[in-house]
Amino acid sequence: MIWIMIISFFLMIAFSVPIAFAMGGAALLYVVVEGIPLSTMAQQFFSETQSFAFLAVPFFILAGNLMVHGGIARRIIDLANAMVRQLPGGLGCVSVVTSMGMAGVSGSSVADAASVGSILIPEMKQKGYHSSFAASINASSSVVGIIIPPSSTMIIIAWLTNLSVAQMFLAGIIPGVLIGLTYLVVTVLISMKRGYPSEPRPTLKELAGSIVRAFWALLLPLFLISVIVLGIATATEAAALSAVYAFVIALMVYRSLNWNGLIRALRESVYSTTVIMMIVCTASMFTWVLIREGIPQLISDLLLGFGLPAWGLLFVMVLIMLLFGMVMDLVPNLFILIPVFFPLAIGLGMDPIQFSIVMLSTLALGLFTPPVGTTLFISIHLAKVEIEETLKDLWPYLVAGLAVVLLVTYIPQLTMWIPGLIN
Repeated sequence: MIWIMIISFFLMIAFSVPIAFAMGGAALLYVVVEGIPLSTMAQQFFSETQSFAFLAVPFFILAGNLMVHGGIARRIIDLANAMVRQLPGGLGCVSVVTSMGMAGVSGSSVADAASVGSILIPEMKQKGYHSSFAASINASSSVVGIIIPPSSTMIIIAWLTNLSVAQMFLAGIIPGVLIGLTYLVVTVLISMKRGYPSEPRPTLKELAGSIVRAFWALLLPLFLISVIVLGIATATEAAALSAVYAFVIALMVYRSLNWNGLIRALRESVYSTTVIMMIVCTASMFTWVLIREGIPQLISDLLLGFGLPAWGLLFVMVLIMLLFGMVMDLVPNLFILIPVFFPLAIGLGMDPIQFSIVMLSTLALGLFTPPVGTTLFISIHLAKVEIEETLKDLWPYLVAGLAVVLLVTYIPQLTMWIPGLIN
């Protein structure tokens, strides 16, 4: 009967049913057909939400929205502009570096794509950049928002796998920065080929002024990671402190958060938290059915049955995760893929922290790839360009991102070096 659930799930997805309702509806159909008491599903629906650690997610979302609507994005853009605008394709490079800076502030790729893209995409078009190129840079570079800590998605993974949030945050630093720098190189190479302009080199005074104006915003990720790693506060407590910090900085230091901005930040935080919680609740039902039917073990046995060496099996797993990331949202993918791939990866001798970052980085690439890439659709909307036009500009970033993911997969030191220093 498991096939009834799986087929109905994909049918609902094909008819544009929201992913949360598709997972929940398919699981309920299975329960009805199998004659399982509905009280069992009700218990599964709420069981995954009864966690103090999970409270960190809405607090991080709130902190990010307060920073975004408090005008922090403009200050980070000004700093990135002073750092890299003299490179070929200056504004494109500014977009990449800004996304790296915003990653440590908002922890959300979607928020980064919207806030940075709304400012830089019109400027890039005005300077003669192709609309498709501007959209591609914004869509691809914003994915580092969930890889460079702090990241609410990392908290969800740590919660699902019983791993340390602090270790996850530290492990994501090098891969996130490496993806960002790789995208910076790709942007420079494409800009040189197409003759996109560079901007005048900044003066030392201008650079220093940009650093001073962005200082309090850039201090947030350092503060968060420090209090968690040093054991001063739990991830949930640190998330709550970050929301207070963001509110105080935006309102009293920068004085850029007005009443309307506060209302928007609160409204978007409630909306985002509700969406995530609904997905978590229905995904827990869906995952319970998969585990009950032994699907994770079945897939694991199938992959092992090919007789591939460890490196080949890891490569196949990365490709499968990439495919899932292209066709489905990130959080549901975590619930589906973690029970399948985590035991398999650990059985191959891979550190669970390393594999967590590999999974996160791979699935993140799906955020800017069709057919359901969230940051891609935000960016093409801002650039007023059709999705088909962006494909030629997207593929270099996808290939470069996949290359970094494979490096992270096969070189454990890229994820485990910084956590090892703390231990």
